[in-house]
Amino acid sequence: MKIFVFKTNIDSHLEMSILASIFMNLKGIVRWSVDMQDVDRVLKVVTLEDHNEIEFIRVIRSQGISCDVLPD
Repeated sequence: MKIFVFKTNIDSHLEMSILASIFMNLKGIVRWSVDMQDVDRVLKVVTLEDHNEIEFIRVIRSQGISCDVLPD
């Protein structure tokens, strides 16, 4: 199992719906969440498949949502 953590600019239900659509179409996503209370709108993705950060960033940014790796 792999956990990915990103800083985003998600601030609406529409953007959450876009993310839901993205993750429904990706294989091996166990769960995902966005902390809307955090100033960085932290997106956490847990996966069983061999995904990588670049893949998630590319797909999310293609939908007009800012997404960057959140440093440890």
